[in-house]
Amino acid sequence: MLGIDLCSPLYGKYASHRYFDKNECHVDRFCKDNVLLVVYRGVLRFTEDGEACEVGAGEYYVQRSNTEQRGPRPSDEPQYLYIHFDGGWTEDSRALPRRGSFSVEELMPLLDRIDATYHADSTDADRQYLFLKLLLSLRPKCETDTLAHRIAAYVDSHLATLTTLDELCESFHYSKNYIIRVFKATHGKTPIEYLNEQRMKRAMYLLETTNRGIEQVALDSGYQSYSYFYKLFVKKTHLTPYKWRKQKHRNPLATEYL
Repeated sequence: MLGIDLCSPLYGKYASHRYFDKNECHVDRFCKDNVLLVVYRGVLRFTEDGEACEVGAGEYYVQRSNTEQRGPRPSDEPQYLYIHFDGGWTEDSRALPRRGSFSVEELMPLLDRIDATYHADSTDADRQYLFLKLLLSLRPKCETDTLAHRIAAYVDSHLATLTTLDELCESFHYSKNYIIRVFKATHGKTPIEYLNEQRMKRAMYLLETTNRGIEQVALDSGYQSYSYFYKLFVKKTHLTPYKWRKQKHRNPLATEYL
């Protein structure tokens, strides 16, 4: 998962609150800086190198340096803090994810302080301290507390019954697009892709560790159709469930396919 490298030098160059008028669009530009967008009201829409992006209230997003940004569609009167900064990117797990969510109520005082500091005769040390404090405040404090990990935990405990995104929307009170976006930013896949992956892992576990019939294993893993399970299993492992089970029983240390 690509994110801001918190282990490398970071430098906040400029920061300010930004308020859009009705039907205003994001500026068209080629931006040489990384730009942190922390949206606390409305919805900001833009494209980045042609890819559409939407950032709503309670979300942050980092625009990468040296990208073409455009505003082909009006935004919904967003209000946000933006910070131009220098910094590196990494796939390291300690990175600040490129996109995430935050508590507007908790973070708003810090956002106001940053805006005031960059518009006043403040020291560079004060500005950098607040910038780094914001980055650390946006970083997930505990993975299990984030929405994406709470969704994953819910999926894990409902493998046999969960079938659609509508159930996640009803349980977590967010739209489909928001749930997909937040989950994919953390896990690199959609909730349904994660669900399918976990079901296959559970089926493999049950095949290896129990004597249940293969059709029962499929059912217990959330597959309502045995033929569908069989087709997916062969596609994934290049073996039938029966042959895979026999192979695992002969050699418990055989490499798994997930």
